[in-house]
Amino acid sequence: MAQPDLQSGCVRAAIDAHILRITLDRADKRNALTRAMYNDLTSALDAGRDDPDVRVIVLDGEGEMFCAGNDIADFAHVDLSSGDAGATGPALTFIRHMIECDKPIVVAVQGQATGIGTTLLLHADLVVAADDARFYTAFIDLGLVPEAGSSRLLPALLGRQNAARLLLAGDTLTAADAERLGLIAYRVPAADLAERTRELATRLAAKPPGAMAASKRLLRQGMATDTLIDQIEREAEVFGERLASAEVREIMNAFLNRKKR
Repeated sequence: MAQPDLQSGCVRAAIDAHILRITLDRADKRNALTRAMYNDLTSALDAGRDDPDVRVIVLDGEGEMFCAGNDIADFAHVDLSSGDAGATGPALTFIRHMIECDKPIVVAVQGQATGIGTTLLLHADLVVAADDARFYTAFIDLGLVPEAGSSRLLPALLGRQNAARLLLAGDTLTAADAERLGLIAYRVPAADLAERTRELATRLAAKPPGAMAASKRLLRQGMATDTLIDQIEREAEVFGERLASAEVREIMNAFLNRKKR
């Protein structure tokens, strides 16, 4: 695989035995995602997509937490006129590339998956979660709205009431909840997460790659991808409006000031 040009210093990518492992490497910040990290994730994903030696892509996170969502300090300084918070910004560009990837994507989750750390799972093919994992969308508590197609996909996957638990009530789902509701495929002991994820990726890599790609395309078409992309764009428009609101700015400033103390 041609080594992707990774600039953030917080994303690693390595290939072994037909498996590309992309790792969020910002454990000191709970793997909170910055715009630079999203750009790196997209670059790594695209490199794996284009490399015939890569058959499976694994996304995981270093440390005790998979992903704390968007980095609030980075997000609070988005220039809204730049489009970075919109459908063509770095975050949703990464989500689009996940949606369009014909190679299976496996995500391993430990600790907390917050915000887009949860909603990106809706675009993975298989999610393996440690039994201590927790899932929380965070948007409502920041004065924001769902993104990454979650306002369409979560009701379809979990049912309207359970989607409302995440998106309106701001509930946290346990790994057992997530397994029961279908948000994750496998729940494993935390100590076994890396090994079980590797075993699954190895099993997928051994399957016929042409059939895998064709099957993924059929699954994607069955989800009415065009309609999903339309919903992502609608969410992004409202998300940008909310991000510019006084209500959200007050919440974010309070959060950042609390962290400085």
